[in-house]
Amino acid sequence: MQNPEDIRNLPIDITFSRLGEWLVDRKRIPADWRKRLASIRARISTAFASLPKEIDPYFHTLYPEGIGYIEAKQIYNILLRSNLESRNIFGRLSGAAGVWEGMVHAFEKDHIYLGEAAQIMIQNVSYEIPYQKKQVQKIQQQLVELERKEADIKRNAALSAAKYAEACQELGLQGNNVRLELIETAKTLPSIFSKFLEVINSDSVFRAMEYYSNFVRDAHTEKDKMPWAVLINIRDVRENPPCLNVSAGSDFLDSTNVQLSAHGSNMSEIMDVPGDYIDWDISVDSSQIDWDIGTVEETDDTGNGLGPYEIVNASEILENISPTAAVGSDLIKKEEDGQVPEMSASDISWDICVENPQVDAVEDFIFPNKGMESQTSVLEIKTLTPEIKEGRSQLLETEYRNKILDDLFEMKAFLNQRLVELKNEETLSLQHQVQAVAPFVLQQYTPDVIQAMLSNVSSAISLLTNRKTQDLIMILNSKRFLDRLVRTLEEKKHHEAKLKEGLKDLAVKRMELQNSLSSFWPKEEAALAKTRELKKLCESTLSSMFDGRPVNIIGEINTLLSSSISV
Repeated sequence: MQNPEDIRNLPIDITFSRLGEWLVDRKRIPADWRKRLASIRARISTAFASLPKEIDPYFHTLYPEGIGYIEAKQIYNILLRSNLESRNIFGRLSGAAGVWEGMVHAFEKDHIYLGEAAQIMIQNVSYEIPYQKKQVQKIQQQLVELERKEADIKRNAALSAAKYAEACQELGLQGNNVRLELIETAKTLPSIFSKFLEVINSDSVFRAMEYYSNFVRDAHTEKDKMPWAVLINIRDVRENPPCLNVSAGSDFLDSTNVQLSAHGSNMSEIMDVPGDYIDWDISVDSSQIDWDIGTVEETDDTGNGLGPYEIVNASEILENISPTAAVGSDLIKKEEDGQVPEMSASDISWDICVENPQVDAVEDFIFPNKGMESQTSVLEIKTLTPEIKEGRSQLLETEYRNKILDDLFEMKAFLNQRLVELKNEETLSLQHQVQAVAPFVLQQYTPDVIQAMLSNVSSAISLLTNRKTQDLIMILNSKRFLDRLVRTLEEKKHHEAKLKEGLKDLAVKRMELQNSLSSFWPKEEAALAKTRELKKLCESTLSSMFDGRPVNIIGEINTLLSSSISV
């Protein structure tokens, strides 16, 4: 049988979730402790409003709903230290210190503070602390995701910048003003075309052409027949090299006309000028118009009242008098009689022949203040278009280049095939036999010489077909291509700027998450500290109630508090 000493040392284990019921069942706190606790908290709300908060900074960290027994006791101790002489004739504290002394006594009466401690511990362990932990974990996860997204954006921004720089470098641009730099870069085409013509006119390419022509004549031409004409376009380039002038194509001029359409709209007004404003500088009589048919001449016979008419051959009249003389004599006669000929639409001679009717007709107008500058610019563009086309290099034309490239590729394929045949050891003996009976012009080329020819031909092809040359030609030939190329480059640049703007947004969001995290951590730490303090208070108070027997509050509360210590 256990002695009283052993029984006194046996611990009392109380589950934290059943602590309130356990205290009520053992008559340690009254059954209406919740009602009495509510009245105490109502008194605290009233007293907190008149609390002199300037006494201690701790008062500024409190709010009425969060004040319990521990906080009330601490407030009382602070007020007690600051008001040593504020006591009445009965020795009790007066003022705020006396009010908070009454609060502490109300908590301690019938151990109401134990019920409050049990309630707060259950609320913190079951709800408050898990919520705070979950929020902290959520924010930490968002920060990790934010860092990953920021790394992706930085990588994509660097990739976009590299692509933009690579595209600009490929086109020889600095990237400051893409459109102007592209147009300026297109002016380097003459140097590219000059290099191409230099390669085409080189001795190596000439020998390759002769080699291919002699081979075709020897291998594919029958006796007594003319040999095939090969590499016609390359020979034409060598004999009649194209000019190296480059200028904008027709698309640019068409777009310019479209841009000037607002000014050119005045042309419709010009064409609608009434006839009274037009001075054709023509005065002829309708009878003098040569319609290239027989004319009619009135006779003296008036038998039918209308007068007889006879058809006269116009050629006979033209033999005797010219139309110019007739017109002049008629005008002189009318002027002598004092008659001024009246003009009508039928009196106008339309026998006008000009090289450019649009330009000459409009130039002869007398414009009544109708925006002459814009009209002149439109006409100048229209009249200069043929001159621009004539001054453009033929190498800017796709069809012309394709013909040259066809010959170059044909010659390259031949040289490749010959090089493979000469280097193939399996057919080497056969090649020697063929070479022995072939003409001397076909025997004098070794594989090294053919390789040099092939390199020059490939170089000529590359000069015309590389990406930069193609883009520069298209820039001059097509305004739409220029717009699309500029838009593509600017999209890469804007994509980088957009990603960098996204980094700023991420930085703002990170700051917000860090602020939220910094606000949740103190709340969690404060809830853990208060729970730990209340647990210790309950265990010490209950131990004193049971003659010093150790009291342990067990359950999830210990796991939660121990995990917070390890963290």
